[in-house]
Amino acid sequence: PPWTADNGDGTFTNPLFYEEFSDPDIIRVGDAWYMTGTTMHCMPGLPVLRSTDLVNWTLLCYAFERLDLGPAFRLEGGEIYGQGIWAPCLRYRDGTFYIFSNVNGQKTQIFTATDPAGPWTRSEAEYNYHDLTVFFDDDGRAYVVWGYRNLRIAELDQSLRRVLPGTERELLPPDSLMGEGAHFYKVDGKYLITSAWFAGPMRMPCARADSLDGPWEINPAISIDEDFGLIE
Repeated sequence: PPWTADNGDGTFTNPLFYEEFSDPDIIRVGDAWYMTGTTMHCMPGLPVLRSTDLVNWTLLCYAFERLDLGPAFRLEGGEIYGQGIWAPCLRYRDGTFYIFSNVNGQKTQIFTATDPAGPWTRSEAEYNYHDLTVFFDDDGRAYVVWGYRNLRIAELDQSLRRVLPGTERELLPPDSLMGEGAHFYKVDGKYLITSAWFAGPMRMPCARADSLDGPWEINPAISIDEDFGLIE
């Protein structure tokens, strides 16, 4: 029979589904959760999944059927195997869903939809930041955080396609014990940034502050010794 993680008695069994789903990002809108993840060179790309219990997930659509950003994406005189879309950031604001994603050798791609089941519209930002995460603050301002270890921050304009001049700065220094693949949240008035770090054992550091200006309290390992889901 097909695999299901739901045991039917209020419990579940890992994995939720048998699929490589790297770099997942999850948001809650109303009473449902939505998720997307890395799809690299595969097309269609950026699957959008929906769940009401975080166990049973339904594939709604893909954010794009084809990503044609040059000859290599068409396998003409080159190829993008193992490249392409990385570490997407899924967000929602004022009736619009957003997916921001890195693409090897390209600017950051922005996909938008008013219905998570699509259709999604693609546009291109004027920046390209490693493993970016976008954050919408309570006052309506938007920020982008990116980097590996030395995390940086900048404020975005209302189009979310440009960085406001003079706002880019270092958020956390290289010795802060943070990693890459940042996720930015605000919970009970506190700013939280999680990341992944592959130094020695796999770990998930987290930074917490009352203000974007800091000071930041760093926990270097809220999760440690992750095994990527592999069974030895």
